[in-house]
Amino acid sequence: MTYMAQYHRGTMQILEALAGELEQIGALGARAAGVVRRGGTVWTSMDTGHMPHFEHAEERRGNPGLFRSSREFPDMKKGDLAFTNFCHRDVLAARERGVYVVCVTTPYWDNEFRPAGFTDISHSNPDGLMLKDVSNEILHTHMPYQQGLVDCPQIPEFKLCPCAATGGGAVHWMLNAEAANQVASPEAGEVEKARHYLAVLTERAARAAAHMDVIQEAAEVMTKRILSGGRWFARSLEHPGFETEFSVACGPRMVNQGDWDEARDMNVMGVTAISPAFPVEVELAKEKKAEGAFLIGIAPASLDGAVADEGLLDIADAGFDNFSPESGGVVDIPGRGQTICPTSGVVGNLIQQMLIAQWAEEMIKAGAVPTFLRGIYQSGGREYNEAMAETYQRRRY
Repeated sequence: MTYMAQYHRGTMQILEALAGELEQIGALGARAAGVVRRGGTVWTSMDTGHMPHFEHAEERRGNPGLFRSSREFPDMKKGDLAFTNFCHRDVLAARERGVYVVCVTTPYWDNEFRPAGFTDISHSNPDGLMLKDVSNEILHTHMPYQQGLVDCPQIPEFKLCPCAATGGGAVHWMLNAEAANQVASPEAGEVEKARHYLAVLTERAARAAAHMDVIQEAAEVMTKRILSGGRWFARSLEHPGFETEFSVACGPRMVNQGDWDEARDMNVMGVTAISPAFPVEVELAKEKKAEGAFLIGIAPASLDGAVADEGLLDIADAGFDNFSPESGGVVDIPGRGQTICPTSGVVGNLIQQMLIAQWAEEMIKAGAVPTFLRGIYQSGGREYNEAMAETYQRRRY
């Protein structure tokens, strides 16, 4: 199985497993709606990681605006609801104060669902608390505790290519879909909107497999350019989260590093978008392509039925449709003028991670094992990255 197929398979397994959480998500959405109707606050800090911070942001297009992002647990009051990745003493104090706490699993922090000793002390819980100790209930995202989805024999210490944007993103939008529906229609049945969101997301993620032939071709071009001295940069200007998913735990070290001007005609530029033709992204793409870079674009082909005269996918040397053509999202709520809960973040990141995975395989085929970063949440992760720094500087990839 190719590396991109491994990543795709792992993503589909996460989404399939989330179907088993629908009843709980429906009930939690109804609880969140009840808190909102009573004038309380629904807090969220289940965004640990890089892209999740941006994907879950209140200003993210398609966010219904029902949850408030905060890690300040002392601000939470009796009757509030908190979705969180954390299980320290402030979380426990909030629960004891009358906040209903839902702990959401993540690879980044220690919990009772991973082997003892796997987590570095920096990401363990200094109070010795686990999720069950501080929460009213636990919600599983089904992300593996290693976070990476790709097995690479040449890098046996950890798995490659992170998945936090998938499990965390899907759960976030499913909860929002249910909460928004219950706020609008208290008599509505639970689970309907979360099930719809998951079904649409799963179908679109499955369709991403159709890109594999072009991903293969792009990965081969990228490998030749990088081995000829080119650098690899990634940008996402409307949704900054995409470009944060590269030089991270389980990700390639070289992206957005080095001197772009050193070998412009050998460079690789990736632009991942949630709009077909966000003006500054289009201008950037045209500029870098004119400089000789191999341009990769990931974006919707249209937006709310409108097709741009010159979109990112038209400009790109390798363009990938994220199958997410809505400016809002895929969930329609009575009384809202705009749909909510987008799939563009999860699917866009899936495609770029498949590309990263296949590039790694092509590099290895060429006899050039790339340097990936081990998560510092893993025991020995920081030491591994420090030890590999000299190797990376020598190879430049």
